[in-house]
Amino acid sequence: MQEGFSFMTNRKNNLTIVVGCGTLGARVANEIYHTGANVIVIDRTADSFRRLESSFGGQTIVGDSCDFEVLKRADIEKATTVIAVTNFENNNIFVGQAAKALFHVENVMVRVLHKDKESLCTNMGISTICPAQLSADEVIELYRGRD
Repeated sequence: MQEGFSFMTNRKNNLTIVVGCGTLGARVANEIYHTGANVIVIDRTADSFRRLESSFGGQTIVGDSCDFEVLKRADIEKATTVIAVTNFENNNIFVGQAAKALFHVENVMVRVLHKDKESLCTNMGISTICPAQLSADEVIELYRGRD
């Protein structure tokens, strides 16, 4: 993951869009909302929003994040941060590239499932997180420290 993300605490001037409301997306949305950010969560199924805490006061949108009309309904033109963490790597990359190149979002982060796809994003200034790589690094660290 690249460094450089900062979440401002002024809800009025800070819109974060989280794409994907699985376990990871819900946790991210909840935590960022509690920092004072205005958060909009997009997911394909309404049932996914049950993962959000009852105290979550952001907005939710049911729709396909690869549809520009859905992104516009989420006010992507006003977003300071877009985080795409669905289980669909290509969707995450598409949303990240659209956010950065077409909507000029300052902070963009995407979840990639394969480390070799990171360069597609980092070359555009998009931060990436690769859970498989993070897990492997942690397992190796634990293995080395077993003695």
